[in-house]
Amino acid sequence: MNHSSINWPNDLSEKVFKQKYWQQKPVLVRNLFSKDIVKNPPITQSEIIRISQTDLVPTKCIYKGKAWHVKNGPLTPTFLKKIESNCWTILIDKINTQLTYADRFFHLFNFIDLFRLKDLMVSLSNKGGGVGPHFDSYDVFLVQAYGQKLWQLSHRFDRTFTNNPDLKILKYFKSEEEFVLNPGDVLYLPPNVAHNGIAIQDTSITYSIGLRTPNILDLTDKVFFYHMENISFDSDSLLDYKKIKPSTNPMAFSDQLANQISGKISNLFPKPAEIKKNLVKSITESDDEILDRVGNNEISFSDFHFLLGKNNLNINPSMKAIFWKDNFFYNGEELDLSTLSEKQYRIIKSLLEELIIKRMISVKSVSRIKSSCILEILFFLYQQNLVTFKHLSI
Repeated sequence: MNHSSINWPNDLSEKVFKQKYWQQKPVLVRNLFSKDIVKNPPITQSEIIRISQTDLVPTKCIYKGKAWHVKNGPLTPTFLKKIESNCWTILIDKINTQLTYADRFFHLFNFIDLFRLKDLMVSLSNKGGGVGPHFDSYDVFLVQAYGQKLWQLSHRFDRTFTNNPDLKILKYFKSEEEFVLNPGDVLYLPPNVAHNGIAIQDTSITYSIGLRTPNILDLTDKVFFYHMENISFDSDSLLDYKKIKPSTNPMAFSDQLANQISGKISNLFPKPAEIKKNLVKSITESDDEILDRVGNNEISFSDFHFLLGKNNLNINPSMKAIFWKDNFFYNGEELDLSTLSEKQYRIIKSLLEELIIKRMISVKSVSRIKSSCILEILFFLYQQNLVTFKHLSI
């Protein structure tokens, strides 16, 4: 069982990190995680190999002979055997959505901002393996979980890429500073810092925690999508041609007609409160690139209540959830809690916040709950596959 936790050193607290380094400059933090991460990893080498041979999440292998090559997954045992003599790296995106312990490890980094968390990518390399020098447009924490890796950084660099269109590898990368990471060490990189990681032992495992930079155009598109879903056709949607004088020039588009159309369109725009609610819905949308492996068994409410008294209730790691303005949002949906009494609301909010932050609701937390209303909400979430008694491994 994995019990990883962040151990800030005396000279670098979470507060100092945010003030001095976050989105400003790289920093290497030695032993941010215990070296026990080697013996007790949230993601094992065998799990990496097994998942790479499935289509659960995006997977690829980058390997180098005379030139760089990339092979998209699933990766077959035959292929992995074939490249043994090359320098190679297996990359698995969004592995936090498939494994319970990977999900809990990933969410140790929610001290930045829960909705900014992008995904946990894991890389497994042999000696000399890497993905080539490159840069990212988002913040990333690089956690060394096994073996050693050399990281080379450059702040001022030529952005010319090599000729391989499948890999954005910097053609003229020159290292300005270098670090060797041991298990438990973490290297933080803000956006647009060129970096090159090279495994220097026979086996190296690195966890990359990426933090998204919100794309306003994408969010706007999603906000308006939710808004348009709730608009119904009525007579106000029609143009009132009786109030528009016929044009003397059939080829012209009159100002009167343009004003009436633009006015009706403006009236359809969402109000600020709705924009905010739709924004929350959009950031909890499920990911189309992953497969949801949680399919809870159909059970009765009494059976659910019985199991709840003996088992922790885990969040489905492929689900996204957040609490906002007194209501609970998950996978683009809103769970209305306005009908609850003040006491019931306080209890369910505490339970759901525990679920979001700790990724589970403990037996101890629900053992004293007698309200059938609270239990029915948890049962509803179970029926929606948002929570589960299952512990995901592979």
